[in-house]
Amino acid sequence: MHISPLSYAIWIAGTLLEILVCALAYWRGLHRTLPFFTAYLTAHVVKTGIQWVIYQQFGFGSWAAYDASWISNAVTMVAQALLIGELCHRLLRAYPGVWALAWRALLFVSAAFMLNAAIESASHAYWLDTFVLALDRDLRLAAIAVLITLLLIGRYYELELDRLERRIAAGLCLYAVVDMITSAVMVHTVATHLPGWIGYQAWAQQSQAWWNVARALPSVGILSVWAVTLAQPIPATRPAPALLPASAYRELAPAVNLRLRAFNARLLELLKP
Repeated sequence: MHISPLSYAIWIAGTLLEILVCALAYWRGLHRTLPFFTAYLTAHVVKTGIQWVIYQQFGFGSWAAYDASWISNAVTMVAQALLIGELCHRLLRAYPGVWALAWRALLFVSAAFMLNAAIESASHAYWLDTFVLALDRDLRLAAIAVLITLLLIGRYYELELDRLERRIAAGLCLYAVVDMITSAVMVHTVATHLPGWIGYQAWAQQSQAWWNVARALPSVGILSVWAVTLAQPIPATRPAPALLPASAYRELAPAVNLRLRAFNARLLELLKP
């Protein structure tokens, strides 16, 4: 299997953008303020470099390229999960109690997805690709839900992420949505039409090429937005919001509890048959 000229051109553009964004991240000192974002970018650059060497040495369709692709995808998935956790921490760091609950929930969900992927892939001969595919599917769903919730909570409670953080979250969310849609279309097309098609190998190569293009184009767009954002001065770190003293919250607690009880009673009335 060979890389189509269009896929190759997009891959080159994406690689150059990955290197540019990674270099800008280090230049702006994000390895200190957003270390997991910088690690995520670095993982992608290293992944692309390793794949380039393997493709040159063994070929695009070799088993070495196959194994390297799945292993590197697993590593970048971990980096993305850590980045999402970092964005959550950036939003909630001023509220230690809320963050303590949030990171435990994220850890539990991640562990549950990994266990589900391991169980799903245990009975397959090619367990690595099945495990990565199942984990990628689950984490994409989780990423979309977490990132949309993150942006909505920030907007509703006026816990705004800064411009760069918002664009990172929006970019990750957009890519996850596009990747899930393209993967679903590919799987549905194969399952529906493949039995009646002749010349499967030629069709597989062509469909794989278009699938790669559909997945790569959003990545190029997102990297371009990140590059433009990082080329501009990064705003100073926002001061943490001032919280009321503990005594004030203790005084407000009875009133809050009364409102909650009234709300609960109203819900019970509405739900009565």
